[in-house]
Order: sequence, then C-alpha cells, then structure tokens
Amino acid sequence: MIGISALLLLVHLGLDQVGSAAFATPWHPEVEDGTLVLLRGEVTEVRALSGDHLLMEVNGTRVFLPARVAARAEMREGTFVEIVGTAQTYQGQKEVVVESASDLTLI
Repeated sequence: MIGISALLLLVHLGLDQVGSAAFATPWHPEVEDGTLVLLRGEVTEVRALSGDHLLMEVNGTRVFLPARVAARAEMREGTFVEIVGTAQTYQGQKEVVVESASDLTLI
C-alpha cells in the first residue's frame, strides 16, 4: 500500500512538472468543443467584460479568461503567449476558455 501511494505521488509530481500543454491538441478552428487545446501567438486585443472577465484575441482566435483567471493574469496587446484551454463555441464562434492562470505562459 505504501509503495502504491509513493508511486501515485511520483506520477502526480511528474505530471505537475510536465504541465497540461503536453496533453493538449494544437489549436485549429475545426477542433471539437471540449477538446484541450494549445494556442501560441500574439495578443492583438484585450477587452474587459462585465463580471471582471477578459476577452482576448490571439492570432485571430477569441480567448476567454473567467474572472478568477483574469485576476491573476496581466495580459497586454503585443504580448506573445502560450495558452492551454478548452475549445468551445459561444454565440456561433469558436473560442478557447482558460481554466487556470497557470495555463497562460509568456513566450
């Protein structure tokens, strides 16, 4: 039992080091909703929304940051980023929804 617990702890720590980007599919507009995706590029627009949410555009793709993520992220136009998020369709447009501030990396 101790051996299994130790193994699970090592796997968990290893996955934390690798990050979710290792499991994400490269972004493309035809990806299915619910898919974990990786998007890299330049932030070309940042808009504040009601409820303290942010909406960004990265390489022509909408990226939604819920308030809990936006509060911990300082995104500016002209910044190059790597984003891991979930693809979804909102009001007929594909977008990437970021679930954690750790899924935003400046590059």
